[in-house]
Amino acid sequence: MMNCKKITPSITCLIVVLVLFATGSVVEASSLVPEGRVLLPNLSLQGAKLLPPTFTVRYEGMDPDAPGGMPARVRFLYKVAEALDGSAIRTPSEYEMHHAEILSLEDPMWSEWMDYPSDPAQRAVTFPDQENDQYYLFSVQFLDQDGAASDPWGYQTSTAHIRVLADFFRPEVILAEVFLGHTGSSASSSEIAGGQPLNFSWVASADAYGGQIVSYRHGWDVLDADDPNDPGWVVPPGVGSQNRYAEERAFPEGIHLFTVRVVDDANQVRVMTWSLRVVPFVSPEFQLPLLVLDQVVDARVNNWPSQSGEPLNDESYRNAWWHFLADGAGGVAGLNWERDWYNHTDEVKYSDLVKYKAVLCYAQFNDGASGQRMFQQFRPVNDIDKYVWLAPYQQQGGNFFLAGGSSMESFLEGKPNYMTPMIFDTQETSLVVNGIEYEVGFGTTEMPNGVEVQRGPRMYPYATAGIAALDWTSPNTKTIYGRDQAARFDRVVDCVGLKGLVLDQAFKSNHLVGPGAVADTIWTDPNIDWQDVVNAAADTLGLFNASFPFRNDEFVNKNITTRSTVIVPQECADAPGDMCVEPMFTGVARFDYMREYYRDQGDADWPFSQYVPYDLEHGCGPMALASYEGVELSSARTNGATFGYLSYKNVANKPSGKADVYWGFDPYRFDHSEAQKAVTWVLEYFGLQINQ
Repeated sequence: MMNCKKITPSITCLIVVLVLFATGSVVEASSLVPEGRVLLPNLSLQGAKLLPPTFTVRYEGMDPDAPGGMPARVRFLYKVAEALDGSAIRTPSEYEMHHAEILSLEDPMWSEWMDYPSDPAQRAVTFPDQENDQYYLFSVQFLDQDGAASDPWGYQTSTAHIRVLADFFRPEVILAEVFLGHTGSSASSSEIAGGQPLNFSWVASADAYGGQIVSYRHGWDVLDADDPNDPGWVVPPGVGSQNRYAEERAFPEGIHLFTVRVVDDANQVRVMTWSLRVVPFVSPEFQLPLLVLDQVVDARVNNWPSQSGEPLNDESYRNAWWHFLADGAGGVAGLNWERDWYNHTDEVKYSDLVKYKAVLCYAQFNDGASGQRMFQQFRPVNDIDKYVWLAPYQQQGGNFFLAGGSSMESFLEGKPNYMTPMIFDTQETSLVVNGIEYEVGFGTTEMPNGVEVQRGPRMYPYATAGIAALDWTSPNTKTIYGRDQAARFDRVVDCVGLKGLVLDQAFKSNHLVGPGAVADTIWTDPNIDWQDVVNAAADTLGLFNASFPFRNDEFVNKNITTRSTVIVPQECADAPGDMCVEPMFTGVARFDYMREYYRDQGDADWPFSQYVPYDLEHGCGPMALASYEGVELSSARTNGATFGYLSYKNVANKPSGKADVYWGFDPYRFDHSEAQKAVTWVLEYFGLQINQ
């Protein structure tokens, strides 16, 4: 077999072919010649490619019938694009008219033939410091093993038409911070919280003009970005990992400038800056006493009607109840309601909070467009976390008191496929039940240095509030672990809903809660939760003959499902029992309230005096009931869970030295007088002065 590949077949080759044909031998002949092209980004047949004074041209060749599909050899020709009359070749038509005058296969400016590099990175030629506003031609030609050569004159294919322009190109740089976002075109500025961690990273590219990045450098408060000895630079210039991201930094106050300087192989420089105004902490002697934030979006639904039909689950009633904080005896000294109360529609900034010794926020999860305006700044979007500037305030600014059903949920993304309990410190991410994927954890996130870390322990409920797990009594939009229906069917609210609050006796002893300061048990308000009161008076009180709508109360650090994952409560030094969370209120479920009610009436056999086990299991739900005193189906699983607690996660640097307080229930729907006493106790605990 003979393979003849020449641009012009020789007489000898032709004779050999004829002889082989005459003798009947099989001949495999090929007329394929190699092909190739110049590799520059966005080459266009419409005109010259603009490049900086120093640039690199890459090329690739192809030989379809050669081993590996690559040609054997390559050479290139580079010269000024100038016709014989001295005029510049500037356009495609001028190239067609004049290129044959100055480009030839015998041109002495051709490079020597060289072996075609197998490594693509070596198929490149660099031209440094070319003349500004000059036109050039770069041609490349390929040769196969049989000596066949490619056509080197194809406009913007095998010959590149180039125009050099100085001061026209700069590297493209995208500068990003985990929570502040990113910028890719100009300087940025932001207002941030004192103590807010800053994690800057960046990417840069010179690909648009065929360049390469050869240096990155970054620093804080750099005075002259062109001075290599400026004291603000953090690292020397380079391309290593330390040059791609900045170590985490935080500032207590002041104006600070972050600078990134990027240089390409043509010594072209792009400087990006991000100016940061750091809001400082306010000294306690200059702070106002209390900021009150309404983060409940009252939708004017009549799901808590009074006996006379008044829509008690409405801001006109709830907000009026909270006015006790400012009115006379029992109110907070120095509180001005017009100045110190913000509605959920108002914009709230970190700079607003730091002016106060304490912040009381009554909240309820609402993910609508006109929902909780403050919490919308905190809530993750598409599994991307946002910075929660409550954290630095709680660490060094003041105390935070959060109250409300599904109030802690306000820090979570609004998803219908959460499985409860939500455990924050777990590597589990999802569970598939009957072909549907549910979320049981929060997955991971990539830090600027490329390290993958768990999201859960970085999120507010774990990192700042100090809890390990979160659950709700009977939510509409979540599923109990391992189940395939909404939790409201597995734990029916009529049985598991929160009916009463029990003051934890260890808490009472630890804090020397005096007689009458906080009631040992606080029941739901009889005007809001009136149906049980009416039925009890009529001797018709039953599990399923009244509407009990309070289904979104939150409890923590308890697993009442079949999930086997261990919940590990967080430990905090110098806290009661060395635990970050100190229970203040445990809950009385409606089922357990009714059991004790009937016992007081002399019915020791309730619930079985009214219901058979089948009715209880199906009426309350298969995941609702547990045993009590050794008797199955005699207590709600939510009974005794922690619904209100103190968190010691951030006491170390607080001016008050006091824990923050979280109530997973709306105090407004409990006995008004007793709930107000409990709120007042918390504010006094913070160190606020109460009017006598």
